Amino acid sequence: MPNSTGRSSTPPEVLIASIVAAGGALLFLLVGVIRWQVDGDAGWVRFPAIVAVLEIAIAAGLMVGFRPARITAIIVFLLLALLHLLATLNTGPVWVRVVSGVLSAAHVYGVVLLNTAPALVHLKRRGIR
Repeated sequence: MPNSTGRSSTPPEVLIASIVAAGGALLFLLVGVIRWQVDGDAGWVRFPAIVAVLEIAIAAGLMVGFRPARITAIIVFLLLALLHLLATLNTGPVWVRVVSGVLSAAHVYGVVLLNTAPALVHLKRRGIR
């Protein structure tokens, strides 16, 4: 939503957390699709598709300023960070483990960003109640 200067009133912390959610979801989905093509098992896509829908909804909620989106994003980000960390420590192709490690760190970073003062003010003051 533009303010009087024509710039978006969404703080960069919320914008970056939304990018972490949407970008992480799409990257996780891409890994699932690649694993599906390599292994021939469509089961690799099922869970990443569910995660992608959930995270894109969270990203949209954060951008709109929907107040419950912040706590929902924090919970989902922490769960996904743990999931990706477990995938990093598990056996499997090295490239999948590296991508999972990056996604885990990105989700933890998203939690940190959502706990900053500008994000709190934006999502509490301007949020849809």
